[in-house]
Amino acid sequence: MTTRRIILWILSIGFGLVSTAGTIIIFGSDLNRFWTNFLFKGDLPLLLIVGFFSLAFIWLDLILQTQYLRN
Repeated sequence: MTTRRIILWILSIGFGLVSTAGTIIIFGSDLNRFWTNFLFKGDLPLLLIVGFFSLAFIWLDLILQTQYLRN
């Protein structure tokens, strides 16, 4: 169980980082132009990482049956 949970965290974080980088590259932006002037420079990429991480975490929890999220 512990091994599956470690795999879950590593894959989720990796998916969040790669997906965010892919999104920034696909839309032809960079970190200097990709922010809102609201929180801090780079706040939108951080929100993208959290969103993609959460998506991967939920599905991998179901697939790997780590039972972080209860049925």
